[in-house]
Amino acid sequence: MIRSTLLAIALLPIYTAQAQISITESDMPVRGDKLQYSNATAAGATFATDGGANMTWNYSLTATSQGVDEYKRPSEVNPLFGLTITDPTCYGYKIADSIPGIGLIAAGITINNLHTFFNILSTPRCFAAEAFGATISGFPLGSMYTKPDAWYHFPLEYGDVDSTDFDLTYGAATFGSIQQKGYRKSTVDGWGTITTPYYTTPVNCIRVRSEINEIDSVSISGTTFGLPRTTIEYKYMTNVAHYPALWVTAISVGGVEINATTRYYDPLPASVPTTTTPKNEQVTAYPNPVQNGLLNFGMPAHWTQYVIELYDLCGKSVGIAINTNTLDVSKLPNGTYIARITAGTTTAYVTVTK
Repeated sequence: MIRSTLLAIALLPIYTAQAQISITESDMPVRGDKLQYSNATAAGATFATDGGANMTWNYSLTATSQGVDEYKRPSEVNPLFGLTITDPTCYGYKIADSIPGIGLIAAGITINNLHTFFNILSTPRCFAAEAFGATISGFPLGSMYTKPDAWYHFPLEYGDVDSTDFDLTYGAATFGSIQQKGYRKSTVDGWGTITTPYYTTPVNCIRVRSEINEIDSVSISGTTFGLPRTTIEYKYMTNVAHYPALWVTAISVGGVEINATTRYYDPLPASVPTTTTPKNEQVTAYPNPVQNGLLNFGMPAHWTQYVIELYDLCGKSVGIAINTNTLDVSKLPNGTYIARITAGTTTAYVTVTK
C-alpha cells in the first residue's frame, strides 16, 4: 500500500502536466489589473494548423517591445464618460492612443485615448466588451454596445463552440459615426502545455480560436461606407494569470491568414523598449487624385507589417497590398475609393480619388 501511494504521488506531476483545464470568470482580468506583455516575432510559427489535443506548444518568440493593459472603470479614465456609458461597473483598457488616419474624418478632428470596457454578463455567463470610449477633439465621449461582444462563454473547455452577434455605433454629428457590426465564433480547438520566454516551465492551457467577421461602417456627411473585415485570434489561456500566455492576431485576406500581432504574458522587468505610440501619426495617400495609375501610401516608419485594402463605395475589394506601400490602380475606373490600412491592432482609413 505504501509503495502504491508513493507511486501515485510520483506520477501526479506527470498527470498534472498533461491535464485538460477549464477557464472560468475567475481567470478574467479585474478592475485594477496592470497586465504586462511583450510584443514578439514568432519565427516559423504555424498557428492556423496548431490545434488539437494533448499539444506541446513551444514557439520561437523574440521580444521586440513591451506594453501594459491597465484595467480602469470609465469614471477613472474620465468622469465625463459617465454621461454616456450607463454601466459604471464595467472596466477596460486603452486599445490605442489615437486614430492615425484622418482621411474619413472631418478636418481638424482628433480622436485620442481609445478604450474598450468589459464586464462579466449573466445571460449567458460571459466576459464581454460592452462599452467604448474616446476623446474627440478634447471632449470625452462614450458609447454602450447595442449588442455586447462576448469574448468568452463560461466555463471554457476543450471542444466548446460559441458564437455571438455584436453591434457598436460610436460618433458625433460633427464628424460622423463609425459602426462595428458582426459576429464572433469562438472554438476551444486545442489543449496541452505551453512554454514561453516567461513560462519557462510548461503550464497547462487551452487554445481559443476566435473568428470575427464584421462590417466596419463609416458615415460621413450622410454617406455610409461599409467595409468587410475578418480577423482571427488565437489565445492560449491558463489558470495562472488574468492574461493569455500567448495572444496572436491575424488578418484573413482571401482566406489566407496573415499574422498581425504576437504577444505573450510577461510581468518581468522590461528588457526591451516599452511600447509607445507617437502622437499625431498620419497615414496619407499620394498622388491623390491618382494621375499615373500608381498609388502610394505614407505611414509611420515603425509600421513594418501591414495590409492595405482598397474598396469601392459599394464595399467591394478592388486591391490588396501586403507589406508594400504601392498599389497599381491603373485598371480601376475613375471615382472615389476607400483605403483601409491595418498594422497590428491599429487601423487607418484614407479616401482616394482617381
